[in-house]
Amino acid sequence: MVKTSNKTHMFLQEDANKLLHNKFIVIIGDSIQRGIYKDLVLLLQKNKYLRETDLRKKGEFSFIGDQLIEGGQKGVMTNGKNYREIRQYQTDYNLIRFYFVTRCYNTYIESILSDLTEDPKPDVVIMNSCLWDITRYGKASVEMYKENLDKLYQRFKECLPEECLVLWNATLPISKDAKGGFIVPEIEFMNSTLRLDILEANFYARQIISSNGYDFLDLHYYLRGQLQRRVGDGIHWDMTAHRRITNLILTHLAEAWGEDAPGSVERMLPPPANRFNHSIVDNLSRRPPVAAVSPINFGVARTLINESCKQRPISDYNITRSVNNINTASGYQWQPYANDDYHPTNNMNRNRSRLRDQPYHTPFQIPSSVQQPFMFNH
Repeated sequence: MVKTSNKTHMFLQEDANKLLHNKFIVIIGDSIQRGIYKDLVLLLQKNKYLRETDLRKKGEFSFIGDQLIEGGQKGVMTNGKNYREIRQYQTDYNLIRFYFVTRCYNTYIESILSDLTEDPKPDVVIMNSCLWDITRYGKASVEMYKENLDKLYQRFKECLPEECLVLWNATLPISKDAKGGFIVPEIEFMNSTLRLDILEANFYARQIISSNGYDFLDLHYYLRGQLQRRVGDGIHWDMTAHRRITNLILTHLAEAWGEDAPGSVERMLPPPANRFNHSIVDNLSRRPPVAAVSPINFGVARTLINESCKQRPISDYNITRSVNNINTASGYQWQPYANDDYHPTNNMNRNRSRLRDQPYHTPFQIPSSVQQPFMFNH
């Protein structure tokens, strides 16, 4: 295993399509992971940011060309731990799937692993479900989370191909005054400690994951200095933060596979306070600012090179099963930064919303040489 380098690459539509060409990406987790899925699906099609409404929605029948396979509006729309949502975006060149889960290991996760043992086999599995794990399953939530995380990675070894890259995203920092649908009345008392529990959970997750030879991406570290990108509920993040996360993930994948990546940014100076006060014309001629990257990086990447980029016939895969048998329990939550309630000056949050319908960068066409069919049988 090797550590990832101190670089963050900025991926545009062409770059993302080139890196993920003929790849099957599986994203498993909560609403933050759903936002990661949506931003990746968008980047593969357009050089634009997500809209705020896209990040708020859940369970819709279709999002810019993807398909709701199970749950969501096809099932019961709730904020509870039994909510299900499976989405899939498929083209001749890409296959991206998302599973909404509220626990890192249970009978429902076993059903997902059963899916992933069938063809097509995943090239990448990206996962995080920590907030649900440590808040909704009673007083022993944290201890059960640790046990379940260890079971999960043992099952990954048994069910996933050796060349599959498994990446655990660290849980992002939340506010001490978190609110919204996730913070039900039964767990409001946990707001005073939840941020510190997240730090402990991330530390433990890194130990378990590294000891099993898999990858850990410390998103908590990268975004803890960008709390102004967090939205009003203190839990979720805006469209610029999600593009930042996408760039971090794609950088990690490129380095793990030994692939060339686009330009990198190392310890850039913070952008000016009025960086969002520019016209659409200006936006077309420049890339959005990228925040500083710390020299400390806890992520690891296996040296195995993914051979699945070679063309191979893959059958169209439709998920039909529905698993609702899940362990029952109740609630729990945590906190750490003095600047947690930072409110930027000059209406930066309001100005940032001007980006939502503007191009991420100058549009262009993918060279025809890149467009080799993924060979799905529709």
